[in-house]
Amino acid sequence: LKKYKVRIFANTQVGTNFMKTRIEPILTTLILTVTTVCGQTYEPLDLAKKIFGKDSLPNIDNYIIGEYKGRPNGQDLQKGSTTKFTFLGQTEKTAVVGMTILDSLGKGLDTYLHFEKDTVWKMSAFRSLAMTGIIEQVKNELEKLTPQQVDDIIDESKKKKKDDFSMFTSREDYNFQLGNVKLTLELDDNIAKHFLTNQAEFERLKNLALTQLEKEKADEERSIKLIENLIADYQKLFIASVSTGGYELGNCINFLIGGMVDNSVGYIYVKEKKDLPEMNSDRVIMIREIGNGWYIYKTT
Repeated sequence: LKKYKVRIFANTQVGTNFMKTRIEPILTTLILTVTTVCGQTYEPLDLAKKIFGKDSLPNIDNYIIGEYKGRPNGQDLQKGSTTKFTFLGQTEKTAVVGMTILDSLGKGLDTYLHFEKDTVWKMSAFRSLAMTGIIEQVKNELEKLTPQQVDDIIDESKKKKKDDFSMFTSREDYNFQLGNVKLTLELDDNIAKHFLTNQAEFERLKNLALTQLEKEKADEERSIKLIENLIADYQKLFIASVSTGGYELGNCINFLIGGMVDNSVGYIYVKEKKDLPEMNSDRVIMIREIGNGWYIYKTT
């Protein structure tokens, strides 16, 4: 009986060693096969840097989905340009990364990379503020005017009827329009700096807007204009309007800077983060936190 037990033990040990010898190469082969087919997995920020890096991303088709077909990518960037990436937010199934592209002279463009979670994270859309060419033309025309020309246009506006169009009607109006288009076209970093420089005034106007809002009911379908008696005050900050409501920004206090049609940029304030709109490639293409309930937003 003892010999029999020993024989069984010995045979089991041999069988175990045999199975290990057979299984380990199979598992190794399987892992290598999966890695080769699917490629390496990346988090959204890392994937953004890979797609827009100096070297092309191997098997890029494994990391794209939806309307984004792999272009533009890092190979399309102008020679001498640099990129800066900012993680903007993530849910279970979506994520957004901001990418600032700067040329050799320091001029730049902010873009927004949208990602979806499939089996792995994949880039789904490339966005930036649209229709900026017209705004750039307005900025150039206003900047070209001499002080005398500005005064002449103001004098002419005073001779027109109330409903007739005037480019601007006062020196304050001219300063607002020029400052507004310039801020609309600024890089996000500079839009944030403008807020921080003038934060005390933004906070004062926000508090007055909230006081007014306590007496009015926000409408999810229709926006409500706020503190219209303080237009001169918020125009000094290059803000075009202050409002709340509407299907895009909901319960936020919207300090609109400007834009064209539905392509807009501004600041929003929310008391509670749960009221913050969700980013998506079809409408609210970016939201960037400044702090204390304040954010920059852009729509398309």
